[in-house]
Amino acid sequence: MELDYIYSDAKKPNRIIVWDLGRRCNFDCTYCTAWMHSTTSPFNKLDKLKKTADFIDRYTKIYGKRERIPFQNTISFTGGEPAINPDFFPLVTYMQENYPNLRLNLTTNGTWSERRGQFLLDNMHSITVSYHCEGSEKYKELVKRNLVWAQKNVKSEWQLKVNVMMHMDYWDECIDLIENVLIPNNIRFIPRTIGDDGRYRAEWFKDMDGAMRRTSHIYTDKQMAWIKSYWNKKNETVAKSPIKIKPNIQKTDTRSIPKNIMSMVTDSPAPMGHNNPPKPVIKINKNAEDGHVNKMGRMCCGGRCMTVKTSDTKEITDAMFIEQSNFKDYNCMINWFFLHIEEDRDAVYQHQTCMAKLDGTPDTNLDDSLFGDIIHKFNDKKGPFTTISQGDKYLDWLEAKFEAGETPTMVCPNTHCGCGICIAKAKYDHDFVEIKERFVE
Repeated sequence: MELDYIYSDAKKPNRIIVWDLGRRCNFDCTYCTAWMHSTTSPFNKLDKLKKTADFIDRYTKIYGKRERIPFQNTISFTGGEPAINPDFFPLVTYMQENYPNLRLNLTTNGTWSERRGQFLLDNMHSITVSYHCEGSEKYKELVKRNLVWAQKNVKSEWQLKVNVMMHMDYWDECIDLIENVLIPNNIRFIPRTIGDDGRYRAEWFKDMDGAMRRTSHIYTDKQMAWIKSYWNKKNETVAKSPIKIKPNIQKTDTRSIPKNIMSMVTDSPAPMGHNNPPKPVIKINKNAEDGHVNKMGRMCCGGRCMTVKTSDTKEITDAMFIEQSNFKDYNCMINWFFLHIEEDRDAVYQHQTCMAKLDGTPDTNLDDSLFGDIIHKFNDKKGPFTTISQGDKYLDWLEAKFEAGETPTMVCPNTHCGCGICIAKAKYDHDFVEIKERFVE
C-alpha cells in the first residue's frame, strides 16, 4: 500500500525549531553516535546563544508573512543534555523576555535536581523526558522520581511526555517502566524504537570517539509483536474518530481561496468508506539479515495523528502509525515546519535526519573537521543549508525568493523518512497544492 499524501496539524500548525545547544551529555548511550553527543565537549556560552536566537527570530518572521494560519513557533532545546549547561537557565529567561511569542520545549534525560525541575515546570511550555536504560541505576531511579513528581506538579496534561527508548537488551525494564510507573501515574509516553531508519549499524563498531557502539537495534519477534500490537490499538482508536478535514481558516478573505480548497472548508460529510474503520496499516515483514524496524514504518515522534490518502483505494483516513516510510521525490513542506540548529558545528539544517535542502540554496563554508564520517552525506541536495555565522546571506536569499513570488518547496531526496514523517507531503502536484493552501497564502 502506498500513500498519495500525508499531513497533520492543519488546524494548529506548529513550527518546531530544534536547537541543539551542544553535544555535552552526562549519559553515554551506545546507540548515540559521537557526532551527536560528548561527555567532555565545552559548553556554549550565553552570548553565542543570543546570536542564534536573533537568527531564529528573523527566520520565523520571513516565513510568518506567508502563513494563512499563523504557525505556533516552538523552540525545542536539545543536545547532548541541555540542562547540564549552566548558561541554559539564563538563556531561557532571555528568550522569555525578548521572544515571548515562542513556546519553549525541553528534551532532557530527566536527571535534574528538584530545584532545577521546578524552574523547568515554571518556564517550559512542555517537557519531553527520554528514558535511557543504559544510564546508571542511581540516575534511572532519579529520573523515575522526577517523572512522578513532575506529573503531580504540571500545569496541564500536555506539559509532560516520556519517550521510552525501547532498548532490545533492556526490554523488560522498558515494559516495567511503562506498566508500573507511566500508566499508573497517567504520564503520556511514546515507545520509541532505536535506529528505526536503519541509517546506522546493527552490529557493534568502534565510533570516532573510540567507544564501541550499536546504533540500530534488531528486535526479536516477541518485541516486534509488542510494538505492532501497541500501534495497532492506537490506529484502531483514531480510525473511529471523526476525520479532521475542515481547516481552521480564520480572518481570511475566502474570495482568495481556490474553489477546490473551498470545497474542503464546507461542512461536507466524511469521505466515503470512513464509517468502516480501515484495517490497521502495520504489517511486519522482518528481514532476518538486518531486522530494522523501518520494515514497519513509523509513528510521529510527537504522537500526532496523521491524515493520509491511500493510492489504491483513495480512502482518506486518520492514523497514528503508517507503514510507508519512503517518500522520495514527493513534494514536502519540511522547510515550513522544521528548523534544526547545531551550535557545536555552527550548522543549520531544515531537519536533522533528512538533511534536505531547497534547490538553489547558496553555497556555505563548513568546517569539515567538525562532522566526522557524516560529511560524505552532504551534497547540493542534502546537508546544512547555512551556518549561524553566515545566516544572513541565506536569509537574504530566502526573502528574495518570496518577494519574487516564489514559494520554496522541498522535493524529498531520500528513500526513508524518519522523524518528520507527519509533515505535509504529496506524491502528485495537485494534491500538494491543495494541502499547501491549508497552511500558506
